[in-house]
Amino acid sequence: MENDWFKFDRDKQTITVKLNGKKEFVIDKNNVDISYFSGGPGGQNVNRNLKGVQLIFRIPGDFILASKKTQQLVTRVMGKRSLHHNLQTAFEQLAHKVHSYFYIPPRRKETKVPKRAKEKRLTDKKMRGQKKQSRKAVDF
Repeated sequence: MENDWFKFDRDKQTITVKLNGKKEFVIDKNNVDISYFSGGPGGQNVNRNLKGVQLIFRIPGDFILASKKTQQLVTRVMGKRSLHHNLQTAFEQLAHKVHSYFYIPPRRKETKVPKRAKEKRLTDKKMRGQKKQSRKAVDF
C-alpha cells in the first residue's frame, strides 16, 4: 500500500508519513497499541472470531502541538471480513489521522486590491445609489 505522502510496510507493520516539506514521521508497531475485537450482533460466531481492529497511537510529548488538544489518535475498523484487511485499513486510517494532525496549511500571501477594482466598486456603488434615488416618489 503506497501513496504519495505515506507508506505502509506490511511485514514490519510500520507507517512512514511525509509531513510538510521533506520531513518524515515513522510510526512503529511497538508505538501503537493494537487490540482485536468482535463486532456486530451477538451469537456464537461473535465469541469465536475477532475481526475488528483498534489502533491507539500516543503522540510523543515532543511532537504534541499546542493548537491540538488530543494526545492520542484512535482508529477502529471492522468493515471487512478479514482481520488482515481490517488491520491494513486501520493503519491507513491512522496514517491519514497523523497526516492531518501535523498538517499546517501554507500561509496566505497578502495582496493589494488593484486600483481599477477599487474604482469599479465605487462606480457600481454610485450607480446603485442613483437607481435607488430614481425610485423615490416625485413631488409636484
